[in-house]
Amino acid sequence: MAAKKSVALEDLAKFASDFVTAKKGIWDHAAWTDFVSSLKGKGFDISEEMQTKLGDLLEAMKRFYAAAASTENVKNSMSTVMHDSVAFIKRHKGVWGHTEWEEFLQTTERNALTLTEGTTAYLGGVLESIKVFYSVSPGNAADRSASSPALKASPAEKPAPAAAPKISAAEKPAP
Repeated sequence: MAAKKSVALEDLAKFASDFVTAKKGIWDHAAWTDFVSSLKGKGFDISEEMQTKLGDLLEAMKRFYAAAASTENVKNSMSTVMHDSVAFIKRHKGVWGHTEWEEFLQTTERNALTLTEGTTAYLGGVLESIKVFYSVSPGNAADRSASSPALKASPAEKPAPAAAPKISAAEKPAP
């Protein structure tokens, strides 16, 4: 069995985004348990608390995926949104106000897709769901909450973040 390791925030967002995109926003309990098992099989230490939070994240991402599915390249949009969300949360150390939120929305529209009222609301849900993992992710030891040890930190195993793909103006859907 592989040694237990922590899940970096970047990894978590990528695994979740890949799962939701591959399943086209629709899955059953068997697919969910296979997803959790695959993470455990890769050696990730996933507690019951983390499974609950991971389920919340996937549900938020499913709603966003459904709202963004009409875009020409939903896979790139999802990947970019997840990357931008993680970067935003880290940059603001998990705390932000309305002005920062508005700037995040502008960044999302510039990098990924045109937002509607619905996708904006769902994006907020995704951001809040990812934020839950911020305090327990590797590299954020100073901000960690001792009361929520869903993930075990191991900063040495944190991979470098992948560059987010950009969608050209020609690929963005018309407003």
